[in-house]
Amino acid sequence: MAEAFKNIRFERDDKVATIVIDRPERKNAIDVNTMFELQEVVQQIEREKEILALILTGSGDEAFISGGDLKYFQTLDNLYKGREMSILCGNLLDSIEGLDIPVLAAINGYAFGGGCEFALACDYRIASKEAKFGLRQIAMGIMSSWGGGKRLVRTVGKPRALMLMLTGDIISAEEAFHLGLVDKIVQKNEALPKAKDLAKKISKMAPLSIRFIKKFLNYCTDMSSRDANLLETEMFSILWGSEDHNEAVEAFFAKREPQFKGK
Repeated sequence: MAEAFKNIRFERDDKVATIVIDRPERKNAIDVNTMFELQEVVQQIEREKEILALILTGSGDEAFISGGDLKYFQTLDNLYKGREMSILCGNLLDSIEGLDIPVLAAINGYAFGGGCEFALACDYRIASKEAKFGLRQIAMGIMSSWGGGKRLVRTVGKPRALMLMLTGDIISAEEAFHLGLVDKIVQKNEALPKAKDLAKKISKMAPLSIRFIKKFLNYCTDMSSRDANLLETEMFSILWGSEDHNEAVEAFFAKREPQFKGK
């Protein structure tokens, strides 16, 4: 199933959804209309419980997301307009990160500035070996504003985050992998196919387990060890009493594939 938008493509393949930023003439840069379209489709994904994995990518093989659309940003001519835009896209990336299904970034080209912030909001990042990364905001006299600063520190640590943000250096996919900014490197044009393979593999698992695991890992990072352990036990207990757990046990002993219902 596919739905028509101006700046993005939204596609469904069984239990896997794919969002493609489709602005090749702007190197897949993000403007406010793209933000609104993305927010609409993310809200739709939240409602559709059949979707168990989401892939985010960019059209073509030059850019994943080149960042914010500088031509559009020129219209934000005072701090109030800049703040409004920052809040809008920050909330969008919080919504993407907060989905209770895994979000995979298929990084098919460069991810600069806001594009790197989008990648950081995803749970797992697969990049082609040609991909490049950079927090380039400082070159424009600004800084990250969509939650990317905190996510970068969480991903690579404060010293490395500081140097990446202060220098605006562009790094290769290999360097990003060694920093932990990228989780897997693949050949050119393979980022999206590999992400789809992984998403399909995940989507065959028990739906409740997928959602509970994602929720738990989102929450536990900001919790004390005691509270995280209590939450983990409670979530495990709910899954233990689920129909899907019973089905998995029966299927195991019957040597057949389980038929999960998300109950």
